[in-house]
Amino acid sequence: MSGLATKNFLTVGPGDAIPNDFVVPYYLDNLKLRISVARVGGHFYAFDDLCTCADEACPLSGGLLTGTTIMCQCHGSRFDITTGAVVNGPATRSIKIYEAKEVEGSIHIRPAG
Repeated sequence: MSGLATKNFLTVGPGDAIPNDFVVPYYLDNLKLRISVARVGGHFYAFDDLCTCADEACPLSGGLLTGTTIMCQCHGSRFDITTGAVVNGPATRSIKIYEAKEVEGSIHIRPAG
């Protein structure tokens, strides 16, 4: 899904498309970037969708979200979606996180500069 730029933020989709404690993947065509957006406790968190635990891409959006921790479905690595930090390996590299917010019913993210 391509985003619409608004003050350095990109609109990725409607906020009501993501229930609480759920993750949805998005592909930002203009940035050639695959991200996930999660809603936890009413807050949105955006992060790289592809796990850093292996040479082959494994989508984190298909993993298990427990609170603000997402577990990779391929090798079991766990990441804190608020910081991107590795909680448990085998991954050794953190994932990138992006500022996310809801504005007028739409999810907006700020890609890394």
